[in-house]
Amino acid sequence: MLENDANASPSHNDEYGSPADEYLSRAAQACAAGNAVLGMHLYLAAFERAQRPDGGVPDEAALNGLKQAWSLACSLKERSIAEYVFERLEPYLSSEETVACAEQLQDLALDKLEEFGLSREDLEDMTDLISQDFLGLEGSRLMKVEHLTAPSARHRPEPAPPSAAPEPAAAGPAGAPAEGEAPAVSEKGGAPGASPSSTLERITYRDLAGYDQAVAIMRDFGVGMQADAGFQEFVAQLNARHGLDRMPAADALLFRSPAREDANRFMAATLGELGLPALRMRMEENLQGLPVLCVMAQADRQPALNASKNAFEGAGVLLLEDLDLWVSPVTEPSPDDLGGLLLASLSRGAREAISLIRSAVENPDVFVLASASEAGEVDPFFYDLLEPLSVIDIDYPTASERADIWMEIARDHPSLRGVAQDDLVRYSAQMPRYDLYMAAREAVEEAYKASLVARRYLPVTAGNLFDKLAAYQPLDSAEYRALEDAVVKGFREDLDHLEDLLKGEE
Repeated sequence: MLENDANASPSHNDEYGSPADEYLSRAAQACAAGNAVLGMHLYLAAFERAQRPDGGVPDEAALNGLKQAWSLACSLKERSIAEYVFERLEPYLSSEETVACAEQLQDLALDKLEEFGLSREDLEDMTDLISQDFLGLEGSRLMKVEHLTAPSARHRPEPAPPSAAPEPAAAGPAGAPAEGEAPAVSEKGGAPGASPSSTLERITYRDLAGYDQAVAIMRDFGVGMQADAGFQEFVAQLNARHGLDRMPAADALLFRSPAREDANRFMAATLGELGLPALRMRMEENLQGLPVLCVMAQADRQPALNASKNAFEGAGVLLLEDLDLWVSPVTEPSPDDLGGLLLASLSRGAREAISLIRSAVENPDVFVLASASEAGEVDPFFYDLLEPLSVIDIDYPTASERADIWMEIARDHPSLRGVAQDDLVRYSAQMPRYDLYMAAREAVEEAYKASLVARRYLPVTAGNLFDKLAAYQPLDSAEYRALEDAVVKGFREDLDHLEDLLKGEE
């Protein structure tokens, strides 16, 4: 349990403490007036304001305020905010305090899941499907609620906005889930902390730009042809001629791309085309630095699982995200592995996960989709596990695919329509799709900020966008040199234009 000094006087250090004093005072007043929610956010704001520019430890008053925010979040059962506070508080906690916080987060997660009609006994059975207790000790398993939202079909991958210090009237910390999100179960081998985004887009191939070749390959597998009456008639004819009642079971599919974001997005669109409930797996690390398997399912589309048989019941999709980051469970034990006890414990749980994956591969009603980066190496163990396996390589977008992407970006961001599309297509060669969206977003945000300073609308300039694209191109590439020349040329033209203006004024 954390030790809080609610009456601790705020630091009056003029350099760091003063900006947080007002927030601490107002937080205490809000709590005294019975407004615990406002007090919680004010304590968070005080800590953010007390952050030292050199990365040093904030003053004691700010840390006490953060501990007050933790206590309030737990008492209010604000699990997402409690996780947010834990991320900031963890570096300043003792090992005993860290364990206590982890146990409180587990209770909050279980309480949240119980609100959706799942008893704690049911949840324990579900997690036993995936792994055993860490080192066989009770209480070491932690449950975490991942919030999987359903973005609009037009959602594109964009960089997450930077976290900002909450203002006194803010609704919550950056990244806090909104109302109406669907929870999913995630089994962790350590205290929950920061994790990659868990949002699974609900998109189909119609919502993708720049994947024409990959979509054509998938149509050869029959994926994305469900609404094609001619194709369905052809399948019925094949079934009759070959004496089968359905298409043969599809191979497991591994999507590889230079950027894992491109592969993951195409995998999400493939899931949308199949229209089946899905179970999603990815590998993460716990606080001890050990690999753990994170398993998620959207609350409104959960696949049916048979716990006794460790298998899917009925049709579904199994998604294996970033397979090149997965650690094989048959790795040889290391000398500092406590005599192999850690490996033995993880392997027992790994056998359950492997059994689930293999049963999905062998089930004709289950599609198994995996993603990986071309730069990473998938352990041969997983290639054997997923056999029969077909690899779908999603290369850099072609010129026509890049043109489609830039047209889509221009539709969403009118301020960059003044930049010649032909130049953008040429200069963005050999770039992943995700990097194109990132560069465009960065240029738009920079133009937006410049507009705020100038108090007038300023569109995205060619030089600005080219500069952002250059940051993603290798320094020794022809595209980088071309971008560099284009930026210098544009700068010279601006100087000539400025000189003409000055001469005109004379």
